[in-house]
Amino acid sequence: MKLLLVKLFILTFIGRNVQGGNDYIFPEQKYMNTSIDPCDDFYEYCCGNFKNIYPLNNDTSTVDQFTLLEEEIDEITYNILSQPDAKDDPLALKKSKSAFKACEDTEYLNKVINPEMTIVEAEGGFPLVQVHLEKMMVKYDFRDVGTATSKYGIPMLFDVLAYTDLDDATKNLLFISPLTSVDLTPKDVSSINPHQRHSYHQFIEKAFQQVAENAEDFKPKRNAKTPRLRPFDIFLRNMAIKLRNATQSILSNDQVFENLAEVVAFTRGVFKGGIVGNITIEDFKNTTLTLNELNKWTKEQFNNTVDWDWIEFLQNLFANSGKTITGDTEVMTYKSFAQFLYGIVNLMKQTEDHVVKSYVMMRLFTHLSPDGDSLSRGYMDDYFRSMNFTILPRWKYCTRKIIDAVGTAGLSFAVAYEYQLRHYNVNNLRKILELIEALHKAFKKIIEQTTWMDDESKSKALLKFDNMITVLAHPDISADRKALDKFYENLRICKWDNYGNSFRIQAFKNAYQISQIAKRDRAFWDKSPFEVNAYYNRPNNKMTLPISMLNPVFFGNANSILDYARIGAIIGHEMTHGFDKDGMMYGPEGTLSQWWTEKTAAAFANKTKCFIDEYNGFYVPEINENVNGTNTLNENLADNGGLREAYSALKQFLKKYKDFDEHPDFTPDQLFFIGFGTVWCNNPSRSFLENKKFDDHSPSKFRVNGVVSNMDEFSEAFRCPVDSKMNPKNKCILW
Repeated sequence: MKLLLVKLFILTFIGRNVQGGNDYIFPEQKYMNTSIDPCDDFYEYCCGNFKNIYPLNNDTSTVDQFTLLEEEIDEITYNILSQPDAKDDPLALKKSKSAFKACEDTEYLNKVINPEMTIVEAEGGFPLVQVHLEKMMVKYDFRDVGTATSKYGIPMLFDVLAYTDLDDATKNLLFISPLTSVDLTPKDVSSINPHQRHSYHQFIEKAFQQVAENAEDFKPKRNAKTPRLRPFDIFLRNMAIKLRNATQSILSNDQVFENLAEVVAFTRGVFKGGIVGNITIEDFKNTTLTLNELNKWTKEQFNNTVDWDWIEFLQNLFANSGKTITGDTEVMTYKSFAQFLYGIVNLMKQTEDHVVKSYVMMRLFTHLSPDGDSLSRGYMDDYFRSMNFTILPRWKYCTRKIIDAVGTAGLSFAVAYEYQLRHYNVNNLRKILELIEALHKAFKKIIEQTTWMDDESKSKALLKFDNMITVLAHPDISADRKALDKFYENLRICKWDNYGNSFRIQAFKNAYQISQIAKRDRAFWDKSPFEVNAYYNRPNNKMTLPISMLNPVFFGNANSILDYARIGAIIGHEMTHGFDKDGMMYGPEGTLSQWWTEKTAAAFANKTKCFIDEYNGFYVPEINENVNGTNTLNENLADNGGLREAYSALKQFLKKYKDFDEHPDFTPDQLFFIGFGTVWCNNPSRSFLENKKFDDHSPSKFRVNGVVSNMDEFSEAFRCPVDSKMNPKNKCILW
C-alpha cells in the first residue's frame, strides 16, 4: 500500500508507548459494567455505564465517541480562530480568522440590515417582489443559472461533480445529477454517514426536497381558507415579505404569495426531475458523451425549439474553477440520465424567465439565511425549532463552518496549518505509519491464506491491495505556508462582510471540487482534515484518514493495544471495503470490472449469506425492528474484517515487544477486545435508532457483538462456553 503523507514526517521518532502496570488503566474503563457477563452481552459489558456518564440532552440525538471528539475539535479550532492574528500567521490563516470573527460578531451583523440587498442589486432586481410589467421584461436563461452557480457556489438545477471515469482510471468525467441526490454516485445514492453531523446546508436542501413532496396548492385562493402551510412554507413566506419590504415594493402580501407560489411550483418541478410527460426517453447507449454530442441530442429531442447549449452552461458554471470546458469535454451517463436532462430542459422551456430568476435568488437567500441579519436568522431558527433540529450556538456554528466540519473542504486546510503546528504532536504520525504498515502486512497475509478464492482472483486481489493508497492527516499545503497562501490567493475575505464571505467561501469550495475535471488525482483531498471519520473511495482505491481521527479515543491512547483495537480496527475496516460486495466490482486500478472469477464470486456470495442471516437476527427493542442484514452487509463485512486484521497485526506487535507488561485486570487479548468494544459506546435516542433503519451501518451494539461473536480468539480470551451468546457454534468468516 502506498502512503501519501504530509512532508513533516521526516522527524525524530518517538518510541512506542507500551507501558503497563497502573499506568495502563484507561479512561474508558468507567464506561464498563463488569456485573454483565462478557460472554452474554459484550457490548453491555463494555458500555453499560456509558449512558449514565453521558445522558442525552433534549437537542441531542446521540452521544458517542465520534461526537465527543467532534466537541473537542470544535473547542480547539475555536481557540485557534478566535485568537488575534500573529505576525507569522500565513495569510490564509488570517483569512480564516477574519471569516470566523465576521461570522461570530452578531452585534455587528444585526446592524447590517437586509444584507440580501447586495445580491438583489448585483443581480439587477428580484422579480418575485416586482410588478407584472417589470417581471415580464426579465431575461434570464440557462446561461445565467450557470453563472449564478459559479458566483455563489449553490447548485440550482443540477449537482455537477468531477467523477472518476469508471472505464479509464486515468481520467475524470463530468457527472451531472439531480439535486435530490447530493451524494449520488454512478452506482447509487449514498446515505449520510452516521458519524457525521448534518450541516445547515443539508437541512435546507432537505427542506427543498420536502417542498417537492408537498402536493398541496401553495397559492392562496380568493374566498378560501388559508392553505395548510408547512414550516418551510412559512419560512419562504417570511423571507419573501422581508425582501418585499427591503426593496420598498408596492406589492401586497397576497401578490407576493402568488408570485411565490409560481416559484414553489418550479422548485417542485426541479426536485421531481422536470417535466417529461407521457413520452418515453430512451437511455443513452454509451457510458460517456461529449458536450457536442449532448448538444446534438438536445436539439434532436426538442426539434431546435429550445435555446440550450451545454457547453455555454458549463463554461459559465466552471468560470471560477480555472478549468476549460469545450465541446470535447465528456459527461458520464447513467440509467434515466437522458430522461432527467430532458425533464429539466423541458421545465425551463415551459417556465417564464422571471420565475427561474426568482427561484435562483430564493435558493440563495435561503442557504445564506444563517448568515443574514437577525430577522433572517430568526426565520431559519424558527424553522429549525419546528422540525426539532439542533440550533448551534453562534461560536460553534461559525467554527464548524470555517473548519468544514461537514461537507467538502474549504478554509479547513488553512486552519489545519495552525492545528498541526501548535496543537498536535506530529511525531505521532510516525507511529500511525507503522501501525498502517502492520495492518497492511496482516491483511495481505489474510488474503494469501484465504481458501475460498481461486489463484487467479487472489492474485488480482493482492495486486489491488498493493495499489491501495492512504492519504493521511491533511494535504501537504497545510504544512507549507507559501503553497497555502497560493492556494487561497483568489479567495476574498472581508472582516465587515460576513454575508459576502459566506457565498464567496461556498463558491470557492464548489470551484475547488469541480477543478478536478482536468485531471485524475488519486490523492486529492476533497474532505476536511477536521471531519471525525475515515473513508474508503472505491473508484480511486484510496483510504482517507484525517488528522482529527488521530486523537484519543481512537489513537494516541495510553498504550498501543488500545490503538490497535481502535484506530487499527477502523483502518482495517476501510481497507476491507476494497473487497466487500461493491469493492469486488472495482479492479486494481479502480475501473468498474468483474475481476473475480465466477467461481470466486459464487464462493463470496455463499460466505456472505452467513453474515446476512446473522445480522438479520439482531433485534433492536427500542424500535421493535431487526437489523437489515442485506442493507448493512458491506459495513458488517468491513467491521468483521477490520477487527481480524487489527488483531493479527497486534499479535505480531506483541511478539516483537515481549516485555509488554500486563494490565492489572485484563490480559492483552482481553484489553484488545475491550478497547474495541468501548470505542463503539453510545447513547442513542429512539429517533436516532429509527433513522438507523435506513442506514447501511448496524447499530453500535451489533457492530461490537456481531463482530466478537465471530472470533474464536474472543471466546478464548474470555473463556466463553460454546453456544453462549458471544460464542455460537456457527461463525461467519470472510477476511
